Amino acid sequence: MGKYPASIEKQLSGKDSKESFLKKDIDIPFLSKVPEKEIIDFTRNVGVMLRARLPLMKALATAEAQTSHKKFKPIVADIRKSVKKGNSLAKSLEKHPDVFDDIYRQLTKVGEVSGTLGEIMLRLSAYREKAYKLKQRIRMALAYPGMIIGVAIAAVSFLLIFVVPTFVDMYQDFQAELPAPTKMILAVSNFLTNYSLIIGVAIILAGVGINYGLKTSKGKAFVDRLLFRIPYFGELYTKSLVSQFTKTLATLLHSGITLSDALNILKESSNNLILQKEVSLMASSIRKGKSFKQSLSDSVIFPEMVIQMINVGEETANLDEMLTQVADLYEEETDIMVEGLTSVIEPFLIVFIGLIIGVIIVALYLPIFELVNVIG
Repeated sequence: MGKYPASIEKQLSGKDSKESFLKKDIDIPFLSKVPEKEIIDFTRNVGVMLRARLPLMKALATAEAQTSHKKFKPIVADIRKSVKKGNSLAKSLEKHPDVFDDIYRQLTKVGEVSGTLGEIMLRLSAYREKAYKLKQRIRMALAYPGMIIGVAIAAVSFLLIFVVPTFVDMYQDFQAELPAPTKMILAVSNFLTNYSLIIGVAIILAGVGINYGLKTSKGKAFVDRLLFRIPYFGELYTKSLVSQFTKTLATLLHSGITLSDALNILKESSNNLILQKEVSLMASSIRKGKSFKQSLSDSVIFPEMVIQMINVGEETANLDEMLTQVADLYEEETDIMVEGLTSVIEPFLIVFIGLIIGVIIVALYLPIFELVNVIG
């Protein structure tokens, strides 16, 4: 008999346990998206119960009882009711495409047909959890520099808008010519003070315009191309894409889905238009009888080493295992790059911010220094 996950045991026993705030997904009321962590936990819990030979209805009822997220709980309840009416689990999931993507539904269908739904659900939860953790590490690596930059902008703005103007009256009685750096700082401060409202409105309008542009096909294509070309970040982004793609493809192949069907499923699974185009070309080449390696020959995303490893996997009939090795390798390299990014960018930003604030302070006190020298 299989062992229930801690979350299910807690529900069945009625015991509650404290969970770290940092490990929880923050539920923002105006966002309708179900947190990825909720979907992973649901998938794992159902998989464990099915592997422990519990009926699907019992597994779904228990999963519904232990789900506390206010947006996800009604969805689980709807799935349970649909299955109770005689629909398959895969068919029931189709009612919620925003929560359960095509890959999730296809793997569920394979599991139901093959009688290995429990194993498929566990494999699916493991795959999604790895992808989720990788995204979280990248987000955390980028969030810290973003926070530092935000604080720096706020500090510099405060100095220019509230502190620098206090020096203006003092400098009005200063008979000598003000130094060029001081003039520049005073001019910037004067501009920000007089036009702060207009600048704020312009920033908001620019943000709205950029957001609208990014939703268009041309704007999205431009950003997708740009992501590959940014120094260091482009390499990091490429490695994360390769890791996610190969891991997903390996999961699909290991579950019994053919390569051609797996690529068709993967067409729309990525948000990157360049990868979508490459996957579409791969699927077309496979249908024409070409090998997987040949379909990757013109790829701009997949490095030669990955292509050669895929070729070895094809020749040895172990493509899914080789893809898993590629995914693990690139996931590890991504982790190393994320750690390196954090360790390098932190001191750089601190020094950069210190220089900016230092320049402002020195520029403000230059006339005072010159006055002291004249008196001396």
